Amino acid sequence: MAIFTLAELAKEAPNEVAEGVIENIIDVNPINQVLPYTPYMGTGLTVNYENAIGDAQFLAVDGTITAKSASTYTSQTYRATTIIGDAEANGLLAAEGSGIDEVASQVAAKAKSVGRQFQTGFATGTGTAPSMNSLHSLCDASQYTTASAGQALSFALLDELLQLVTLDTPDFIVMPKRTFASFRALYRGASMVQPDYLRDQFGKHAGLSVMEYLGIPVFRNDFLSVTETANGAALTTGALASVYAGCFDDGTKSKGISAIYPEASPAGVVVENIGAMETKDTNIVRVKQYINLANFGIKGLARLTSINN
Repeated sequence: MAIFTLAELAKEAPNEVAEGVIENIIDVNPINQVLPYTPYMGTGLTVNYENAIGDAQFLAVDGTITAKSASTYTSQTYRATTIIGDAEANGLLAAEGSGIDEVASQVAAKAKSVGRQFQTGFATGTGTAPSMNSLHSLCDASQYTTASAGQALSFALLDELLQLVTLDTPDFIVMPKRTFASFRALYRGASMVQPDYLRDQFGKHAGLSVMEYLGIPVFRNDFLSVTETANGAALTTGALASVYAGCFDDGTKSKGISAIYPEASPAGVVVENIGAMETKDTNIVRVKQYINLANFGIKGLARLTSINN
């Protein structure tokens, strides 16, 4: 199955405004240029996580078979949530605009807000409707690195993080702005050349903030919390941060993270011309996105917590 990214979905957007929403989301955070997008039919996507596999044993000649336990699973259903906003343009102001399209201007601003709202949800959503799922809410507690009250980023900690991603070779590492600066300092301190070959692969915007570690892209994400408490217990009231690593799903719905959206919705983005308000001289255009984040494999996402630099 082919994997759609947001950049590809932008080409299939039904109109220029919807395409603009998509492109703005990409611009806000470079990881979205490579994040896969998975459509679904019906009311959601159900994923079965393996809790325990059925047992097996070594058996002597004429021995008794005791390995009778069956595998057990936990089901999780993912469905999109709604990010929405109305762009409203007053008729008189639009008429006085001297060639400025007031409606287009307001829609563009609303599209930017939709994009930023998606990024906030991607980084810090609680996972409780109507909030989005996020890296924070989707990462299983078993996929956290060793507990700490506070620790500085190091190559050793990154190695520990990557060792938790076992579904496939990790596709990404993502960290907040201040930790990304510390990561660059580690490179300088180790007299390592800062790689820039990812610049062309991920585009001019990503080129400003994409490096690599052991061949894995390292993305800066300014929406990740830097006010976490120890071990990622809460996203606020503290002064710590987390680094995440994981796999992108490959279209099999079994490997890692993906954005999801209803198949009937064009790239998850919908732009509706509501028209004139009944009681006011105002025209309304509604910008909305049906979207969420899913994790198709527990071992495909891991978290390094309690970073203090």
